[in-house]
Amino acid sequence: MAQKLVFDSSTIISISEKCLTRLLKGLGQEGAVSFVIPQSVYAETVERPLHIKRFELGALRIQQAVDEGWIEIIPGNAAVKQLTGKILDSANTLFFAKGKPLTIIQKGEAETLALCKNLRAHMVAIDERTTRMLIEDPWRLQNYVAYKHQQDIKLNEGRLKEFIKLLSDIRVVRSVELIALAYERGYFEEVLPRNRQALEAALFALKFGGCAVSSQEIEEFLRAKR
Repeated sequence: MAQKLVFDSSTIISISEKCLTRLLKGLGQEGAVSFVIPQSVYAETVERPLHIKRFELGALRIQQAVDEGWIEIIPGNAAVKQLTGKILDSANTLFFAKGKPLTIIQKGEAETLALCKNLRAHMVAIDERTTRMLIEDPWRLQNYVAYKHQQDIKLNEGRLKEFIKLLSDIRVVRSVELIALAYERGYFEEVLPRNRQALEAALFALKFGGCAVSSQEIEEFLRAKR
């Protein structure tokens, strides 16, 4: 059975805006992984952008992937809705500034994580820095938020234990990891030359398009794919 990977809006938008969706299609057709999105992500990346000229082309690329069947839309259910509420409540009462809780994630991100848990997918694609750090290293996120707000940030240890219990088994991947894997599997020939320059250009395009990846990480990807 194929391993499911649930997309957050940030990752699917990054890939579609840089014309790289065909690389994902190759990975999906291998049969080892299947790509899914919650209904809210479909609304955010397709339904609304289809009526905005600036974002219409990217929305059409995602719609095509859905029509071709290699990205599946998963409707919400009562269990996902309940878990979404738990994730939102835990995440958005983790950090406090001057005694007030900070909003860390939005409903769409929480629903993506809830669907991942509900499907027992264990993998979620997120390009946005804050949500990824929240899952991978909340203590580092505390320092990041403190630096960003230029003030002391308190961590609610009880909420942190609750949040870790909810999401500790989820692995986060980014668009750059997926595109690097597509390069490794030989799918660049369908879109770009299969050489170091093309891979570098694709990875930096994703970085400048919003994927939270450092130039040093990109250099590591390039060294590994020689």
